[in-house]
Amino acid sequence: MFQQFRSALKDPLLRVAFLCISLMGPAIASVMPFQSVIGVERLGMPDWLYALVVSFGAVLGVVAAVTVGIVTDQSGRYRGVLTASILVGAVAGLGMLLAPSVPMFILVHAVLFPIAATAYTQYFALAAVAAERNQTLDKDAALSLVRAAFAGSFAVTPPLWAIALAAGADLMTVYGVLVVANLVVLLVVLQFWPQGQLQAEEARSKLSFVASLKEVTTKAILLRLSLVAVISSSNGLYNILLGLLVLNRLGGDEADVGWFAGGVAAVEMPVMLAGAVLVKRYTRRGLILAGAFLYSGSLSLLGLMPSMALAWWLILPFGIGAGLILSVPVAYVQGLVAHRPGAGSSLLSLTHLGGITVASAVFAVGASFLSYTGVAMLGAGFAVAAGIVLYRLR
Repeated sequence: MFQQFRSALKDPLLRVAFLCISLMGPAIASVMPFQSVIGVERLGMPDWLYALVVSFGAVLGVVAAVTVGIVTDQSGRYRGVLTASILVGAVAGLGMLLAPSVPMFILVHAVLFPIAATAYTQYFALAAVAAERNQTLDKDAALSLVRAAFAGSFAVTPPLWAIALAAGADLMTVYGVLVVANLVVLLVVLQFWPQGQLQAEEARSKLSFVASLKEVTTKAILLRLSLVAVISSSNGLYNILLGLLVLNRLGGDEADVGWFAGGVAAVEMPVMLAGAVLVKRYTRRGLILAGAFLYSGSLSLLGLMPSMALAWWLILPFGIGAGLILSVPVAYVQGLVAHRPGAGSSLLSLTHLGGITVASAVFAVGASFLSYTGVAMLGAGFAVAAGIVLYRLR
């Protein structure tokens, strides 16, 4: 298995995607685990406003990602679009670092971050293009490698922040890391981008923008995307609830949030790499269902733990479940329109939108009459039900 991944990294285009997402990971991993804590606890946003900001950002993010996916399939100009996305990410982080406030939080998290996040789906598109151009590359291995690289950042970055926060660092400095990481990624793109045309002329989409949009939004595709979205909503709910449960239910502190998130990500990474092998023996739908059961069960139990000391034991099942529901659906979703790597990767943003929307709705509505524990169990139930339905589809 590891020989397969070492060989894959010899491909120059896949290597760029791998390096970029490895370096971009710390930027996302610095902000995501603490985002709800910053918005709700630090800046004083009400729960409903935070949920609205996240939901609006997800909507804008999917519009941007689908647009970028279609445009890059038509033009093959991945480098210019990727560079613009990275620069927007750097500007967003700088805004929050210099002027932290509720209005700036709304601008950054509802508008700028969603645009910058199109870089994430572009890395998977690059991996898919590399697999199409290089017949020695296994597509599942290429996509798993890129996804695992992202997870690896979450294994390292939150624990480092836990140490820094325990030593007295200001939580808002996570946005400083975001700025630096984006600038470093920009240098990698400018320095190591393969020379020549990225995509052969005959491989580019000849469809109009509207025709391309219709191609990726058929009823069959949308049904499957919706189910994957509901499954992934358990991860969105985890990102919202982790900090709130640790601080308000389990008696932990901000450093514990970082350690827990990092521990889960450390388990995720080898599971994601193993996913490329597991799909040779089991169906993707079966692996997604197994991941949904593990992850949703862990989310329910997290809210029931009587203390932080017992909550640490959930890291292993959380990580295994997360490794499956965050990596296997990447190839599953791309396979729905395998001949369009850009548009196929942009569909990941549709599942992200759906996942964030469901998670935000469950949080906003559930928190009004349930405890955070009740919200976790409600969201977990939805995810498992969606996994069962997806598994039964042919």
